[in-house]
Amino acid sequence: MFTRKFLVFIILMGFVGPIFGQYNPDVIYDSAIHTVRVHPANAPLAMPIISLNELSPLQISFDDFNANYQDYYYSVELMSAKWASVPISPFDYLQGFNQNKINEYAVSSIATQRYFHYQFTFPNANCRPKQSGNYIIKVYKNRNAGEVVFTSRFYVVENQVAIAASVQSPFDGTISRTHQQIKVIADVKKIPFLQPDQITLQVIQNFKYNEVQTIDAPTFIRDNKLEYNREGQLLFPAGKEARWLDLRSLRLASDRIYKFESINDQTIVYLKPDISRADMSYYTFNDLNGNYMISNIESLESDYQNDYAKVVFTYMPSGKLPFVGQNLYLQGVFTNNLLDQNALMVFNAKLGLYQKTLLLKQGYYSYNYVLREASVLKENTDDAILTMDDYTETEGNHWETENNYSLFLYYRAPGARNDQIIGYVTISSTQGW
Repeated sequence: MFTRKFLVFIILMGFVGPIFGQYNPDVIYDSAIHTVRVHPANAPLAMPIISLNELSPLQISFDDFNANYQDYYYSVELMSAKWASVPISPFDYLQGFNQNKINEYAVSSIATQRYFHYQFTFPNANCRPKQSGNYIIKVYKNRNAGEVVFTSRFYVVENQVAIAASVQSPFDGTISRTHQQIKVIADVKKIPFLQPDQITLQVIQNFKYNEVQTIDAPTFIRDNKLEYNREGQLLFPAGKEARWLDLRSLRLASDRIYKFESINDQTIVYLKPDISRADMSYYTFNDLNGNYMISNIESLESDYQNDYAKVVFTYMPSGKLPFVGQNLYLQGVFTNNLLDQNALMVFNAKLGLYQKTLLLKQGYYSYNYVLREASVLKENTDDAILTMDDYTETEGNHWETENNYSLFLYYRAPGARNDQIIGYVTISSTQGW
């Protein structure tokens, strides 16, 4: 703990900026697995975060297109702040058993696509975390940890540190109307023998985990408060409110749907072509910030009665000409916000349109389009985590856009082998308006 009042200016700022190329913990390894959801129970649009002090459960669910029941188990693993494995026994960070059977499932009904819907909650009576930090949940078959079908992240946080944060317009006039800047003050007086060089702040905008901005050193330390307020730091393109798709009915076309087709009992949904919104006037409306929710308007049980459809997204570029030296990507939680082959739009020269077909479960979806320099893609790789989002040509950037920001304060205590999350807060850019 700090024992006297002082003011320190950190000259060497350490690493400031996005982390790219780190391990991505949200991966589906089995092509039969679809619609993996991890969120707080009864809050399907919230980030997968639980408090070590309260341990309100997460709900984990997924669909398996295999035609028969599978014997699924799960385990959890503590990770570092950068999502790397840590050399710690599960007995040190878990209470209970770290191999648990998934007992709750339902067979799809009404839906043309046959699937088994599995779900469970964590923590539970069999297993609960004892430490805060980054975690992944692993789901695998037949008690064989080598048969992993998917992994997904979640966070366990503590409230040892009070974090005050705000979203402001940048001082730089060239981006003051297009970007948002986060200013942060963290009160660390409850942390004994604090070593400030072991503190790391991470900020995530709208579920875009792979564009997390990380700061290894505060701008100032005043008394027991760490201040992060350097100009040019924690800047995010503001974008616009996300586009939307209402897929809750596969019979009644919503505003964004052009037409339905049925081929071999498979529903194909063609969306109306999207165009650039960069030159359109800004207006605000409630959106899901790139997230989605599973629901329908035709049955009672969305989890196992919702059907699947092939959805054809279409983007019409200016003059129906392809972007030169740039790739166009579809971005949203349903693509893990990754700009990879799964999200890459393909140009149809005959139609003069970019298109992408994805298999989606009935629900309400939100998304955006992002352009990237084609040369940024890593050589000889299909999947690349690229630079930060910039919606300049496809969506436009407006400072007034409502965005959510999640702030995590990590600390590795003296002698510890893992990173605790000692403080956490979520703020909205429209908070206080």
